[in-house]
Amino acid sequence: KSNVFLMYQVLASATEAAKSQATEGTLSSALSAAQTKIRESGVDKEALDPPMVAQAFLTCRQAYAKQAKTARAKVAAWKARISRGLIVDGNFGEQAEALLQKAMSSFDGETLSGAGLTLVSKYRLEMRLQLQSMVEIAVEELYELQVINLEKSTLKKLSRQLLSQQSNSLEPNVDANAAAVRNAAFAFESAMETLQIPSLGLTKDKAVQEMTGMLTDALDKFPDSPEAQLKRLKGVKKETSKEKKAGSRAVELGLDLVAMIRPDGFGSLQGFAGYQIGGNSVTVGVANDADDPQVIAQMGGVRPPLVRIQPKLRVDVEL
Repeated sequence: KSNVFLMYQVLASATEAAKSQATEGTLSSALSAAQTKIRESGVDKEALDPPMVAQAFLTCRQAYAKQAKTARAKVAAWKARISRGLIVDGNFGEQAEALLQKAMSSFDGETLSGAGLTLVSKYRLEMRLQLQSMVEIAVEELYELQVINLEKSTLKKLSRQLLSQQSNSLEPNVDANAAAVRNAAFAFESAMETLQIPSLGLTKDKAVQEMTGMLTDALDKFPDSPEAQLKRLKGVKKETSKEKKAGSRAVELGLDLVAMIRPDGFGSLQGFAGYQIGGNSVTVGVANDADDPQVIAQMGGVRPPLVRIQPKLRVDVEL
């Protein structure tokens, strides 16, 4: 547009010079003055075939729109899966690099005709940089979201592992807990290898280092967690109930009521509470994991009920 405007200015200046010469001299002198003005402006050196230039500009714009649309569609599919707390299937890093390389190479091939045009080459470069920036920013955002999902799932799996191998005694199983932390760290690092994109500076090193600290903190805080305390309490009660006098006979009845409340969410909130009256006990748990894909899979593909109550009649007979 600026070049067209420049040509209009030059033509206007040449017209004024021709009019001035026409009033003062002959027609030949007027044409000579107009030609001099055009040469002095330098527009005759920059002028190109207008249809060729217009077509090259249009091709660059169409190529950018096409490749941007293709990249956005792929990014949207990945983002839909990531929003459910998962990571992209396969090797995300390799897929992201392939997406970026394909978008850039396709754009370069489709706009190659405009690379040699002086007026178009700068615009082509701007469109190329804009396309590259758009894809890289989207990929970096997906990478960060997947790292967060992977951190949450790793910590959740570690908590379940520690709880499953906890004994009823007050002393923690140090060796088993240390092995669980090592396994969790190894699994996280293996998953990060599929997410990293070295060409964009997105490597696993920082995430693995931060995850190691998180796992260590989780192990230190686990004995004081509500789940661990509740399990130890049940173990103590079980041992206490076995302490009877030698040769005594008794029949004891008890009601254990267990309730689980599972609102919408992905497991960010969990808690347990227990209360015992004589031989009866009430245990209530809360976990907002109704939207967790793993929980839904365990329930056979359906969401768990909001409230689930399990009564259990306990009969202890000693002869």
